[in-house]
Amino acid sequence: MKKILYLFIGLALGFALGSPAAQAIEGIFAQRCTSPILLNGAPVEIEAYNINGHNYFKLRDIGKAVGFNAYWNAEDGTVQIETNRPYTGEAPAKVETDKPVPQPEVTAPAADVDAMKQDIVDRTNALRKENGIAALTANDKLMQAAQVRADEMAANTVYSHTRPDGRKYTTVTDCKYVGENIHQIPLLYLEQQKGELAETVVHSWSKSAGHMENMINASYASIGVGLARGIDGNGLECWYCVQLFLRDGYHITWVDTPAKG
Repeated sequence: MKKILYLFIGLALGFALGSPAAQAIEGIFAQRCTSPILLNGAPVEIEAYNINGHNYFKLRDIGKAVGFNAYWNAEDGTVQIETNRPYTGEAPAKVETDKPVPQPEVTAPAADVDAMKQDIVDRTNALRKENGIAALTANDKLMQAAQVRADEMAANTVYSHTRPDGRKYTTVTDCKYVGENIHQIPLLYLEQQKGELAETVVHSWSKSAGHMENMINASYASIGVGLARGIDGNGLECWYCVQLFLRDGYHITWVDTPAKG
């Protein structure tokens, strides 16, 4: 094919050669070429012109004879040559790619999330008050750590006190004197029960002896709450809820980043 293409380097597409014999245009002399044209040794019918001593062919005719596509692309004003497509003289039909399937919305406005976190703190302190226990104080570092725990569970679809990389939950801070409550609540359940997240999760924890013990433990002085939207093991949208409790007299100076599975 390369040998054939060398014949029409400098191809002129715009000449309107009205006469089948010859025509002079501003000093350019064009004459129909009568020499036999062979393609791989076989004669082919291709219109050609000798212009000032050089033979010129229509690109479309060459494409049709040799077996490649050539066409005018009006969108960008270019002549397109496609050696990997058979000749049609037209641009290939555009194939629409499949549109991405919309994924479930797994975010919530920050203001709403902060309000729900505070509601969980308030409801937990209400339980402590009922049991004659001093209120917990929201701790910034503990709030940050609880959010890390919620985020890493949501991101990895892991619902466990063990972190996604296999470490204990206590490694989320530099203080091991921390307790943890976690819960996973499907949005569908909240819709069916017509319940608020904070009310539902604190009520659920209060019905579990171990979780309730954490919430009313007198040795705890600080609390952190984390909430993250994600997908549960059944593919349902859900909330990952976390409470962290810090023992009185201890401090947190460092919080880890979310772990990956």
